[in-house]
Amino acid sequence: MDFNDQDVIIECPKCQGEIVVKILEITNHHTVACPECGAKNDLSANDPSAKLGIPKTYLPFEGLGDYIEEVESKRKKK
Repeated sequence: MDFNDQDVIIECPKCQGEIVVKILEITNHHTVACPECGAKNDLSANDPSAKLGIPKTYLPFEGLGDYIEEVESKRKKK
């Protein structure tokens, strides 16, 4: 499953408008413009506004790795 292509909605620090970005854009520290006010937003790792949507995006997958390992170990025991 490729998470890099997932859309994330972040809030513009200037006007609190919604900006839709891809996780890959955040990872690569791109700069995006707010569609409402036109302000440039740096998606660098130091910019907390860029990270707002990421935990919400990954939340459904929290613990998935542990669950898959558990299923695999049970399958091997059979």
